[in-house]
Amino acid sequence: MPICAHTRLRHTCDLLIAERRADGTDHGDLLSALVAARDLEDGGRGMTDAEISDTILTVFLAGTETTASTLAWALDLLARHPEIEQRLHTEVDTVLRGNPASHADLPRLELTERIITETLRLYPSAWFLTRTVTHDTHLGGHPLPAGTSVAYSPYLIHHRPDLHTDPETFDPDRWDPQRPQAPRNAFIPFATGARKCIGNTFAMTEATLALATITARWSLKHLPGQPPVRPVLGASFGPGRLRMHATPRPRGFRSK
Repeated sequence: MPICAHTRLRHTCDLLIAERRADGTDHGDLLSALVAARDLEDGGRGMTDAEISDTILTVFLAGTETTASTLAWALDLLARHPEIEQRLHTEVDTVLRGNPASHADLPRLELTERIITETLRLYPSAWFLTRTVTHDTHLGGHPLPAGTSVAYSPYLIHHRPDLHTDPETFDPDRWDPQRPQAPRNAFIPFATGARKCIGNTFAMTEATLALATITARWSLKHLPGQPPVRPVLGASFGPGRLRMHATPRPRGFRSK
């Protein structure tokens, strides 16, 4: 990020934090929650402005492109698997009945959530992660002194045939709780452990509701003659030049 843009963004965050502290009103949003947060194990200490600003920027930067990439991959996969798309349309039509998806609909959007989960298995936005060893230890028989940097790839772990049956197959039903599940920590799109992404539940909720709302209203197909989409490696693991045609679905869409 250019220095001038970063400076302006930080300045905007500082202004918002100062206004919210002076306001003293709970607006029911993330900023109010951060301002009001207290660490009971640290004498009730609140977050500093710098800590709140860091958190806001983390949510802002980590929760936009990653979710967009996941939704793009999900729509690409559904277009390649029309039988699963049809099942999804049946679910959203039954659950939403023409209304926008809401948080209350989540328990019944079971296939929708499994599609997002399977999309994250095949194309995790965080495809490459690192961790720093805090204590001398061993991994796979190799000594790792404290301070060692360890790199690992959720993408490679998600595609291991010893961990996932038919790992290259798009199969949302593999996440049906009635079926045998992959070993613990074999699915880590949000990492795991103490440094697991703090926004994992928010991201799953956001992506599931967005996919349900989009597919309730639209059917998306690849443009004729478009070559298979290839992943593009960057800050996130997104699809390159994915171009699709959106056709309105007959059930339509109405406001509540």
